[in-house]
Order: sequence, then structure tokens, then C-alpha cells
Amino acid sequence: MIDDVFYPGTSDTPEKPARQTPCPRCKQPMRRIVGKMGPFWGCTAYPACDERLYDVDGKPSVTPDERFRCPVCTRPLVRADGNYWYCTGYNKGCKVTLADQDGQPAKAWRCPTCGHLLKQRKGKSGVFWGCSQYPLCTVSFADQDGQPRFLKQSSTLKKSTDTHHDNQA
Repeated sequence: MIDDVFYPGTSDTPEKPARQTPCPRCKQPMRRIVGKMGPFWGCTAYPACDERLYDVDGKPSVTPDERFRCPVCTRPLVRADGNYWYCTGYNKGCKVTLADQDGQPAKAWRCPTCGHLLKQRKGKSGVFWGCSQYPLCTVSFADQDGQPRFLKQSSTLKKSTDTHHDNQA
């Protein structure tokens, strides 16, 4: 009758072992590692096999999460552990990092002059947006509800073309 005794934390059915993902190169199991640039999957046979995979929603993936792209070079962004996203083109020279906002990269704007990102800054006249390449690029925009207020140039162009047509008539 000892078999009828129930012990908390045990179950009658044996637990299924966790499904392991084999390394695409050597077929050894992969394991999730939290590195300084965020989580990734590495081969358990390291250093003999240095295969790495991206971490997408806690699962290994050959390609990074395609939903989010770098605003400068359009390569995929990867979520680092916790509070920021970085560009997969980091080792190719794109040093873009964006804050994490509820599991998504923060909204970013490009400088219309040089193509780099604009940064929100605080000056003696209040908050404004300036190019991240300052002093090489001195473009700035006023702040409007937490985003840069870009001036509409289409109305200026329209006025100049209207004037041009008036001179021909």
C-alpha cells in the first residue's frame, strides 16, 4: 500500500525531456547564452565548434528577427538582454543602438542631410533634436511632442513653381 501514497512535486507520468536543437554544423546540442550583446545560441562543443544562432523569442534561429530593421543601414535589429536593440551590421561599421520600449525598438528619425540618427538634446532654449554626428553635421529641429518637427519644404517648392509659371504668362 505504500505505492498509493502521493508525494507533492512528483507525478505518475515521466516528464518529457526538453527538446534540444542540434547544431547545424556538428549536430551537438545548442544552448542559450546571455552575452554582453544579448542572448544567443551557442554550440555545446565550443571551442571545437563555434557555431552561433540568433535568439528569436527564446528559440534559436539562423536569421535574426526580421520585424525590426535598422533605420540607417536597414539590416535587422537584435534585442540585447533587457533594455536596448543593436544593429546586426555593428561589425561592419553601423553602430546604431536603440532603447527598448515594451519589447520593440524605440522610434528613431534620420537626419535629412547626412542620414545618421537624430538625438533628442536639451539646450538653453529647451529640448530640440540634433544630428548624432554633431559637430560634423549641425542640423537641428524643434521638439514637438517628443519627436522632431520637420519643416515642410513642399509648400516652399510649390510657391516657387507658381511664381515661375506667373512670370511666363
